[in-house]
Amino acid sequence: MQEMKIGPSTAREHLLRPQSGQKMKLKEKFVEIYDMFLRGQDPAQGKDPDVFWDELFLIKVNEQYLSSSLAQTSEDQLLAIKDGINSIFLHAVQTMRDPLPQRRLHAMQTLTIVLGEIFRKKFHNWSFDVIHLLTGLSHADLVFRTLVQGLGSILGSDESLEIQVVALRLAIALACGNDNVNKNSLNEYFMQKDIFSSLIKFFVTVESVSLASEAMALLGLLANYNKYEIQNPYLTNLSALKDEVALRKMSMIIAHTCDSMRRGYVEVMEDDGLSTVSKLTSALSYVTGMLWNPKAQDSSITDAVFAQLPDGRVTVLLVFYDLIYTNKLFLRTFLNYSASATSDPQSPTEQPAKLEASETGLGSFLSFASYLLQHNRTHRTSPYTHLCLIIILILVEDPTSYPYLCSIPQSQDIPSALLAGMNTTSTVRLCRQRQPVLPKVKQARPMAAVLLDVILGFLKHNMKKKMQVDCFRIAVAIIFALASRFKALRVRLPYHWAEMWNTLQGLVKFLQVNNKGFEHQPDARDLVAETIDLVNFFVTFGDLIMPDPASLYALYYEIVRSGVDPFSDLTKQFSISVQPPLPAPLPHHDLISRNRLNLSSSPTTTPPESALSSPTPASATILGSPPTSPFQSYRSPSPLSAASAAVMQDRVIIIDLSNINQVHTFFFTHLLAWRDANPTRSLGPDLVSTIIKNHYQDLTLVPIPLDTFLSQRQSVGSNISSNALLGTKGYTGNNAGGMVAGAAGPHPGWDGYSEVPGKVPFFRQLTRWVVADLRTISKEHAVAEQRRPSTTRSMSG
Repeated sequence: MQEMKIGPSTAREHLLRPQSGQKMKLKEKFVEIYDMFLRGQDPAQGKDPDVFWDELFLIKVNEQYLSSSLAQTSEDQLLAIKDGINSIFLHAVQTMRDPLPQRRLHAMQTLTIVLGEIFRKKFHNWSFDVIHLLTGLSHADLVFRTLVQGLGSILGSDESLEIQVVALRLAIALACGNDNVNKNSLNEYFMQKDIFSSLIKFFVTVESVSLASEAMALLGLLANYNKYEIQNPYLTNLSALKDEVALRKMSMIIAHTCDSMRRGYVEVMEDDGLSTVSKLTSALSYVTGMLWNPKAQDSSITDAVFAQLPDGRVTVLLVFYDLIYTNKLFLRTFLNYSASATSDPQSPTEQPAKLEASETGLGSFLSFASYLLQHNRTHRTSPYTHLCLIIILILVEDPTSYPYLCSIPQSQDIPSALLAGMNTTSTVRLCRQRQPVLPKVKQARPMAAVLLDVILGFLKHNMKKKMQVDCFRIAVAIIFALASRFKALRVRLPYHWAEMWNTLQGLVKFLQVNNKGFEHQPDARDLVAETIDLVNFFVTFGDLIMPDPASLYALYYEIVRSGVDPFSDLTKQFSISVQPPLPAPLPHHDLISRNRLNLSSSPTTTPPESALSSPTPASATILGSPPTSPFQSYRSPSPLSAASAAVMQDRVIIIDLSNINQVHTFFFTHLLAWRDANPTRSLGPDLVSTIIKNHYQDLTLVPIPLDTFLSQRQSVGSNISSNALLGTKGYTGNNAGGMVAGAAGPHPGWDGYSEVPGKVPFFRQLTRWVVADLRTISKEHAVAEQRRPSTTRSMSG
């Protein structure tokens, strides 16, 4: 130890202990040595170099001192002492192969801190200066290859958990060096020295949930490094992974992480239904000002807390997406995952009082997604919201998902053996923290109904002038994919369809009122066309999807109430062609006549079923024989002609409003006739629905070209190989269930999801957030582990 006089307090004055009654303090040896390095001096001068470095890496690393000292050293100062930084880095990498575990541990801790602090610096030429500072240009390849190879050896070995955890954190620090993962040239060494197998082995064997999720997030980040420019080995290996143990654990980690992140929202504001007594107690407490949880009642406080959610564990969604998109075996494993069949990976020391975990992996994901999508208010949550919607779209476009979403015949789309004992209904907790809320369903229901609630929650709570148009297009495509698949499978879904109609009508009105704000958004025209197409599809084929006539009558009620004007006005505002042109309105179908019917207010719920039909079934049902439908069958036209394809390339969007107009004209005429025959009676929602019911059999609708395209796409999509389609160079992804080869949909929204080329800019931007969040959550976990007693660290999660 060396003594020094007390002087002005500095950040680098880290002392071993105060000396009572003296004016001298002892400086820690670690601090003393690194102080010399940072002053440009060589503490090994005059000593045996091998002995010096062996002794240095036996000393416990003072992480706080080293981190703060490097943080306060400017870029120019670091470059001026690059010889010392070079020496520290080179010897630390060499010591990773030392036979003494303590030296390996301290060497990797030093490397993690040095890399993390240097990566934060704003160098003029980032890649060049960082490599120049750490290793020098002549030694870079050898040193970094040795470093990555050493990390792989440790993670894939039987080393102690403590050493493996430090190796994992060092790998994360290296991969997250640059906010733009594709600009971090050091990640090229991960491509040259593939550590995928080592990461998977560590992931499978580690008991800690948090460590397993960090390993998964690192895999996802590495799999997205320049995946459009190179044959990324991590992405290739993820898509080809067939280790059922690893896939089951990945499903468990994703489900557990989603449950935990959902719990973060619930801790801010409890939104579960209360009993009558609890409601009265809460109301009394509010009146008296003695609130049980004042923090939860202060909207400004709760909004600020919600803005920080979810935490960095959300980075696991990136690898979840890659697996869902490219690995069919993982998709099946995830859909089959059940929490009740898997032991809880948490240790008793960290289990919450009430986890409230969903029964299935899909339920856990949808539960978390409902909270994230409704609290989408920041620049950080926007890309993760977008990613969640893409994941849901991939799920609903894949035919193999439907046995898990609803009951389907065992002869369709999936081997009957997999359906044996399959429970397609579940109770999933969904977000009810923002008004308006959807009806709460207490009993188990098909997962498809839960999924629709998640999407409606997103639509209702994200209609704003600066809304994410691309996300709304995905949401509409999800509803459309479900509806068209239900039609093809002849499945009726029990659902509060009136909420669907109210939401879609609200979206149409919102787009109509705010059309000026969307003029310069390229996706706005497609969103308008796709929304109208979706309404048109429900108008035409709703009787084949809905479980009871009341749900369809509620849709027709909305059409009659609003008229065709909102749809035709939107087509004019966004330069969308209506073919065939709408006929001139009948003389008595003017605004004055519409006001005479007093239909300006929409019912908030489906009209009473007592006068309309039998009660809604408890589960999805299969049609035994087709019911009488207003849709008249016709011969399917030939595929799109070359002329039509040319029109689409010119971005001319064509919409058919014939059926929407026919529903409005037909029922409006009957309602006017009833009103004229009964001038003293009022037309309430119940009576309107009864009139619709009485005249429904006389309604005739026309075919829509969209149906032919969907039938072609689904028949081809069901037969596409489940193998991931990875090209020899770049990334093409798995387009199973996508568009028919050589054909295109009526407009791009119905072509099926494909990452390339449309989503390339999005994923380049998303990885920036993933880098920042993975870097943050890794440090938070490290700090939490340091505070935890050493006896419980090995089992922490």
